Amino acid sequence: MRHNDWASRLNQYIKQHLNTPFKWGEFDCCLFPADAVLAMTCIDFAEEFRGHYSTRIGAKRALVKYGKGDIKRTIEAKFGPALHRLMAGRGDLVLIDTPLGEALGIVWSGKIWATGEHGLMTLPMRNALCCWEVPCQ
Repeated sequence: MRHNDWASRLNQYIKQHLNTPFKWGEFDCCLFPADAVLAMTCIDFAEEFRGHYSTRIGAKRALVKYGKGDIKRTIEAKFGPALHRLMAGRGDLVLIDTPLGEALGIVWSGKIWATGEHGLMTLPMRNALCCWEVPCQ
């Protein structure tokens, strides 16, 4: 599933978006990690969500209409059951809790990378609630 040069692709994607501001439906708590996975694999697990929301309420509605009702169940339907947070490795997806609710992040350089208001932010790995492996094969 991951390209041979997935690590370079992920690193480049993160560098390109360090200062990209948060925007619902374009660069948000689910589409940033989805685009990171897309860069590593050429598989878009958020394809059905794109273009269908532009607000927080719209995102919640999209999770109900196109997903399984919430982020965790939607990602489990695509990547299988969530794993314990300590299983998270480079390039894997993690679920985190934020002031706006649950969100996705991506693991890189021993940290969780997630969207912030004015660009990407990093969080310690202890903030992961659970994770999903992005398969290498």
